[in-house]
Amino acid sequence: MPEISKTADQALVILEHVAEHGPAGTSEIARQLKLHRTVVHRLLATLHARGFVRRVAEGFLPGITLLRISQYVEPELVAAARPVLEALVKQHGETFILTIAVEDDAVQIEQCAGADHLMRIELTLGFRHPLYRGASGRSILAHMPEDEIDRLLAGIDNATAIRRQLAAVRRDGYATSRDELSEGVHGMSVPILQGGTPVASVGVVLPAVRVDGTADLLKSLQRAATQIARNLRRTPA
Repeated sequence: MPEISKTADQALVILEHVAEHGPAGTSEIARQLKLHRTVVHRLLATLHARGFVRRVAEGFLPGITLLRISQYVEPELVAAARPVLEALVKQHGETFILTIAVEDDAVQIEQCAGADHLMRIELTLGFRHPLYRGASGRSILAHMPEDEIDRLLAGIDNATAIRRQLAAVRRDGYATSRDELSEGVHGMSVPILQGGTPVASVGVVLPAVRVDGTADLLKSLQRAATQIARNLRRTPA
């Protein structure tokens, strides 16, 4: 593994902590990350000066710079998916997400949330979790090369059970999860394939109390995955 900058790594760890747990103050961040308070103060000042974090009364929150640079994350894929996600929201009123694989993690890069229900699920942009956990990750992992699956599952206690889940995804064409990443949340996801290669997944997250309508949701997700893949093929190189 190439040598990394300790200072840059600490700054990025702090930024991730603010994004996931903000608003957070200097002392709290230092305690949670086991870093010296002076180091955290200096790095926060740098991040603040560059707009990566912003200061509020309770501490620090993600800054506008993150929003600006997020536009350059998979722009063709997001552009191909956004109108499809918006159409899904209009049809079903739930929250629909677009997820990609980043190294060994599933990372959500786009979300369209419905407003039809008093209780709905919304994820933080950039929310990430291991590929083998959650519907959005497993729907991608199931279609990755077998040697990649072997590497990712090496040493995991429940690898055999996960392999059975992945086989079911390949057989059925979709993945589901319930209470896996968050209590009371049901997820369903379909891979977006190009030439058999998974480029992303499109999924829905909703309160588990509304799972009765998932048959219609599945059909919509399958159509959505096909449409996004078609839109990508139309994107100029």
